[in-house]
Amino acid sequence: MRYNLNDSLEWLKGLLRIRSVEDSPLPGCPFGKGVRESLDYSLSLLRKLGFVTKDLDGYCGYGEIGQGELFGILAHLDVVPEGEGWSYPPFAAVEEDGKIYARGAIDDKAPFIASLFAIVKLLQDGYIPKKRARFILGCDEESGWKCIERYKQTEEMPSLGISPDADFPVINCEKGIVYHTLEMPLPDGIAELCGGQRANMVPASAFCKVKYSQHILNNAKATGVDCQIENGYISLTAKGFSSHGSHPEKGDNALYKIFYCLKDDYEQINELYQAFHTHDGKAVGLDFRDEASGKLTLNLGVCKIENKKMVCELDIRYPISYNKDEITDLLNRKLPCKAIRGLYHDPLYIDEKHPLIQTLLSSYDKVMGNKVPSKPIVIGGGTYARALPVGAAFGPLFPNMVSTMHEKDEFISLEHYEKLVEIYYQALKELCFYERK
Repeated sequence: MRYNLNDSLEWLKGLLRIRSVEDSPLPGCPFGKGVRESLDYSLSLLRKLGFVTKDLDGYCGYGEIGQGELFGILAHLDVVPEGEGWSYPPFAAVEEDGKIYARGAIDDKAPFIASLFAIVKLLQDGYIPKKRARFILGCDEESGWKCIERYKQTEEMPSLGISPDADFPVINCEKGIVYHTLEMPLPDGIAELCGGQRANMVPASAFCKVKYSQHILNNAKATGVDCQIENGYISLTAKGFSSHGSHPEKGDNALYKIFYCLKDDYEQINELYQAFHTHDGKAVGLDFRDEASGKLTLNLGVCKIENKKMVCELDIRYPISYNKDEITDLLNRKLPCKAIRGLYHDPLYIDEKHPLIQTLLSSYDKVMGNKVPSKPIVIGGGTYARALPVGAAFGPLFPNMVSTMHEKDEFISLEHYEKLVEIYYQALKELCFYERK
């Protein structure tokens, strides 16, 4: 059977309709039922298309086709929570005005399906594989990479590969990533405090119930935070809008608005506000930068009350010439609370003259019709390319494209999707197939 572009769009819509947000583990479902369902769907699709598949205990899976040296295409099936304010049901894959709206449309389901269809189309067009193309499908990319840890325990790691999970033309440098949990005693007078869903998402809403103070009331009115007074307490509700944690400047952090309201009455919260609301870490000595990868950014993504403590989750993206140890040390010396290091990924860097980078660049330029050769770029995001000995993130976002990744109304246009297929077709033809005779 021959498959066409419309068939692949139906594969995509089926995958987008699965709410693959990490949830409580169940037997055979280490990341919850929805993520398990998305893995089952994807492996079933791969088998139907002729790939040999393997399920690694629900942590991840892969589908392989071809012969020769192993080439990896690493994508993830899990998505961040849908958040608030959607115009369309976030897991309905609504198609309207030439766009498909769904959480995961850009990050990372459409790029996976587009690259899969590119391989299928190459085979249908008669090209002969010179490599084994293996789709490695992770289920925990947004939360902890336990999927990749599990893969490495028993499976062959490709020496070369791509991750279609960031930007074009190609990414040869990814900043380091390190998360920290910040803990401090809950200040007296604060009854409730919460905001954010993940460290790598700018919080779109936050709430606090705090003992009445005229300072707090004045600050709330000055910043447009909704406030209700009852029984000697003020209930504060702040609204902002989300963005990816690697670009905190593109969002509007609702937690910072709550901290601003509280800062005149709570010294420790004022210190947190001053430390983090500018995104560059300058207030705590973290204004790091280098020529190769730019400047450090940070995002305070979560704040909550646990065991009578105020707990925050911080996402830091740092330049490649620095290291996570000095960041943890500075946080603990400068902040009014304990900073506990959690998830981290060391930086990635590949020389732009490497054949993989040059092949990806030339493939992109050929499809896009660029007369001036493109140059690789640096990102603050983290992709599975870091898991490979030599790997690079390749798409799906085009230069200067407005991204809805981790935002409400995430979408991919049909035109964008079709262009992805063209680019992955060209690149994978060069990397994994012999020319037709």
